[in-house]
Amino acid sequence: MSGHPQMVFVVPSPTLGRVEDVFPERLTQDTNDWIAHTREILKKKRKAVVAGQWKTTTYIGEEHEKIKPITADHCPAMQDLESIGFVLKWPATALIRKVAPKGWQVKPSTAGNFNFYRYSPLTSFAEAGEAEAIVVETGWTVVTPPGWSVLFKNVPNAFAATGLSFAEGIVRSDQATIPLVSHAMITEGAPAEIRVKRGEPMAVVLAFKREPVELAVVTDPALVAETAKAAEVVAASFQAAGGVYRKLFADDGPPSALYPKMLDAWKAEHASKKPSSP
Repeated sequence: MSGHPQMVFVVPSPTLGRVEDVFPERLTQDTNDWIAHTREILKKKRKAVVAGQWKTTTYIGEEHEKIKPITADHCPAMQDLESIGFVLKWPATALIRKVAPKGWQVKPSTAGNFNFYRYSPLTSFAEAGEAEAIVVETGWTVVTPPGWSVLFKNVPNAFAATGLSFAEGIVRSDQATIPLVSHAMITEGAPAEIRVKRGEPMAVVLAFKREPVELAVVTDPALVAETAKAAEVVAASFQAAGGVYRKLFADDGPPSALYPKMLDAWKAEHASKKPSSP
């Protein structure tokens, strides 16, 4: 079907058992603490204005999202995350307890014979009493279209300190059809007991197409000046009129004219550097 979005498939491992409680979900605002934080700040500002304790020239009325959205749930970065990301959940409940200055004991507390959390010789030296990282079997295989990979990373903007931080990395999920596995470091200052619960958000997976890119620093004075001028225009438009933010940063619309100009300049520069044919 023309225009159909690319499909990302997630396949459960038999070791998960019944999977209704651990189904991966689309990354949404509910897993983003930064959004919740900005909403709470907005509530405090409105309350302060009503009480006469604070004056502002910024519109913060109930219709602000239609006029001048100012909370993080309207941020294009957040919206783009939701379009390509999904949340994986902890596959098993477990208690990770500190038993030595650098030693941790992992105790799964759910039924089943499979151990989703274990030590790895690459990340721990358990024989010497040093075990500061664990391997996490997610229980899910991700299958993407040809040429697509996934980025496995910590849940973005999750402020609650769990004491665990995943090693973030990329998997060629169009080729590596095995359950995702990652290493989780026990962070400095982690509590003496770390509890993870099956079904709670664990990490996120972001799908992207593998395409080579080349970095080019723009130094042409005319293009630098034009970029700065464009930024001034955008900032002024955002301040002066409602709906500009959504038009420029969230909704699909005509792309900036800067890119083709920079690309043409780059091509011209490189063409002039090519050695002449004998």
